[in-house]
Amino acid sequence: MPALEQDVLTGETSRVGDYEITPMASVLKLQLPWHNAGVIWNRPRAVRVKMPNGDERLFPVRDVTRITIWSMLLGGLLGALIIGLIYHRE
Repeated sequence: MPALEQDVLTGETSRVGDYEITPMASVLKLQLPWHNAGVIWNRPRAVRVKMPNGDERLFPVRDVTRITIWSMLLGGLLGALIIGLIYHRE
């Protein structure tokens, strides 16, 4: 088994009226080779919609939570850097 594996999984298809809706997610798996443990990170990727006429459309999903978390992390690092520069001058 590889230590790092990435995959795209599809969820269970739901029928809403004449439409078939299937969620899709990206999965990143990290297996620690020296221990029987690992980390699995799931995040939304897209929604596939099958129309009544047979056409299929793929609607990407923006992961707002991930964007918010990265923004908070970068803001904290920037704030720490600014505070460090201010107190370093004194």
